[in-house]
Amino acid sequence: MIVTIEDISWERVFLRVTYRADKPAHLKLFRVRSRQFVEFRETLEGDLVTAVVNITQGGGREPLSDGEWIICQQLSDEQARLPWARANAPYLVTLAKKRLWGELKPSQVRRAKRDGVDYAAYPFTDEQIDEDIRNRPFTTHNIAYSPQLTEWLGDLSRVFRYVDGKYALAASLIPSMDASDYLIVKLAIDYFVKNRKPQTRRFSLRQMEKNLFSLYYKLARKVLRPKDNVVLFFKENGDEPTENLAAVRDRLIERGIDKEFPVIERYRNTFVGHQNLFFWIKDINAIARSRYIFIDDYCPVFNFIDPDDDTVLTQVWHAGVGFKSVGYARFGISGSPDPYQSAHRRYDYALVGNGELRDIYSEVFGIEQEALLATGMPRLDHFLDEERQAAAEQRLMAKYPWMGDGRVIVFAPTFRGAGQATAYYPYDSYIDYRALWEMCERTNSYFVFEMHHFIEERPEIPSAFANRLKDLSDESLGDLLYVADVLVTDYSSCFYDCLLLQKPVVFYVPDKVEYSATRGVQRSVDDMAPGVVCDTSEEFVDVLEKAAYRSTAPDASMIDRCSEQAGYAADRVIDAVLLEKEVPGVRLARNAS
Repeated sequence: MIVTIEDISWERVFLRVTYRADKPAHLKLFRVRSRQFVEFRETLEGDLVTAVVNITQGGGREPLSDGEWIICQQLSDEQARLPWARANAPYLVTLAKKRLWGELKPSQVRRAKRDGVDYAAYPFTDEQIDEDIRNRPFTTHNIAYSPQLTEWLGDLSRVFRYVDGKYALAASLIPSMDASDYLIVKLAIDYFVKNRKPQTRRFSLRQMEKNLFSLYYKLARKVLRPKDNVVLFFKENGDEPTENLAAVRDRLIERGIDKEFPVIERYRNTFVGHQNLFFWIKDINAIARSRYIFIDDYCPVFNFIDPDDDTVLTQVWHAGVGFKSVGYARFGISGSPDPYQSAHRRYDYALVGNGELRDIYSEVFGIEQEALLATGMPRLDHFLDEERQAAAEQRLMAKYPWMGDGRVIVFAPTFRGAGQATAYYPYDSYIDYRALWEMCERTNSYFVFEMHHFIEERPEIPSAFANRLKDLSDESLGDLLYVADVLVTDYSSCFYDCLLLQKPVVFYVPDKVEYSATRGVQRSVDDMAPGVVCDTSEEFVDVLEKAAYRSTAPDASMIDRCSEQAGYAADRVIDAVLLEKEVPGVRLARNAS
């Protein structure tokens, strides 16, 4: 029996859960860390079941212990075994394998991936899987949540202060996705002691490392203090500059300004593997030598290094405004930045498409609107250049001749997960390879995967479908858009680039409710998307089959980065930041609200 929870509320210290059913579903809370269940007290009136738990008596005469408690149903001893799970609940086996996969050593995972083996094919023993299921004898897959409820779960947090406000118990309802991408809800219990100095961090080896790096920067700054206007282009999530960084760098050199502003570059991925101390020292030395620093995307080194007053740190942010929440717009959600020690707070300037976006990015970066420069995106300066388009099309057509034989559908979704370290895309849940292939066969189309660079796992396209389904994730999305007939995305901002080319966009969002609840969105896809919105795989394939997107013309008001269409964004950045010129429209007017 699947129950849909319609309401969750608080009445003093009682957490109240309401759902409709013919009989009670025996809901419980389960704490994985201690393998402990706590029962809800359930009453049935008509078809309405009310389940209540007192958080001050969750452990008998003690309150609920700290940690995350999953709203679930308990399995019997027979059900919490591998034979029953295989026969009746295969998802329990999938969850167990994914958890065991996560417990493997990094070297084991790398070796398995090299051999083309994933979590599903890894040779876990039946004993390992059985033990994992027995250690987590619960299920959440018979519990669903109404879409209206998931939208405001974040508003249900409560803080209970006690002992004259010196201590507090915080209770939060947290929507999350389990390893099989099923929406679950956790009750997070945290205990706090009053802290009059919230900026102060408790001592830890990690914090000591950061303090030492910060001290080293200050010493290096004194020794390596720049005698000229050194410009550093810096990135921590890849080995190559982003298009925005490259555009500013190249234009600086084209104008001959690099003689007055010498350029140095540091690009590496600090989000994967063990980071060698030598490379950290080289990064910090480069930062210490520089008077101007341009970065793109999140650079965690600036969480603990605060550039001094005569250093200008500029975030050239590669993306426009999509739908997903980023930065401080995610505050309070998993992956949100520290309110005190965050790289975002260090920016002297950050770039935006135009002045209309200052309000959004002020929230994202947690900085004042005056620090946001409406320059446009430098990477788009030559995006509409006919020669560039022709060269890209010629290169791609020569490399992939099939692009000229039929309709090209480019699929470019954003990642799931809190950030680069945990980024993934749930292919198994959202991609029906056979249905897409059959649609492509009937319509003479090619479906091109262009996955976000954070996502390590590529789509496993069956060989039988490889003539129509292609993984071109190593290609530039900008170049692929030139040959695309239609773009498919979800919460990403890449649709803006497609609109500039006056091409249609389809939004495939099968996890719209779950994504909004767990990741957060700044703008509603349903309300703001300039194209057809598809909630299911069947609807998605049908829209592509019938080319139904042709009847939905992009709203011109959605192209809210109009200043970029005129080009010269890189010049505006150079003039405003390096040459300190007053560039019309770039800085916030003093009388602006």
